[in-house]
Amino acid sequence: MTHIKTAIVVVVIAMLLSLVFMYASLMSIISSTRSNTERVLDSFVMENATYIYNSIKNGHNFTGSIDAYYYISKTSSELSLDFSGGMLYNRTEQGGFNFRMTNPQTFFTVSNTLNLTTTYDLLFPIKFAGRTVSELRVPVTVKVSYNLK
Repeated sequence: MTHIKTAIVVVVIAMLLSLVFMYASLMSIISSTRSNTERVLDSFVMENATYIYNSIKNGHNFTGSIDAYYYISKTSSELSLDFSGGMLYNRTEQGGFNFRMTNPQTFFTVSNTLNLTTTYDLLFPIKFAGRTVSELRVPVTVKVSYNLK
């Protein structure tokens, strides 16, 4: 009977450790995609800074919206993701998904600062015994502000 209790304790501890490691891995991916998204927004502003500044200075919005294709291609190259079926994704060496990312939606507002907001969802496969049993959807919002000088 003591062997059964020991086995149950070992299995429970292994499951808890597995959850802790999975949580750490997911948080690492979320953090890196968030920082890379901020870098893509910075790149967009730097490439278009003169145009943006002159348009705002003249009292106009610099564009109706940020070019979606430009932003998706920049995000894809910055995060080393592939694009297919309306999703950006990262594959494992065996061909499965590490994670998938919905197309980022980017909006801006101007009020003495240029505020860019990007929203997207990260989808992580939840696996058990080598099979995907579910997907975990994590919504991510990245906001960056730039002071107009």
